[in-house]
Amino acid sequence: MERVCTKGRCKQPALFTLTYDYDDKLAVIGPLSPEPESAAHDLCRKHALGFTAPQGWNEMRHLDLSNE
Repeated sequence: MERVCTKGRCKQPALFTLTYDYDDKLAVIGPLSPEPESAAHDLCRKHALGFTAPQGWNEMRHLDLSNE
């Protein structure tokens, strides 16, 4: 079963997974996780590219999303 983007009403295929480390104030975007995770957000290309971490947080990308 294809996973879709969890952002709003988007129904595009999910290609990336976003997770948060609340203790370190870190948002991490990487390749789509093998299995859905309850604490993670699956994102399509558009929403992964447009993501910005909350103010005061750091952001880590495990791949260059602009070249996908």
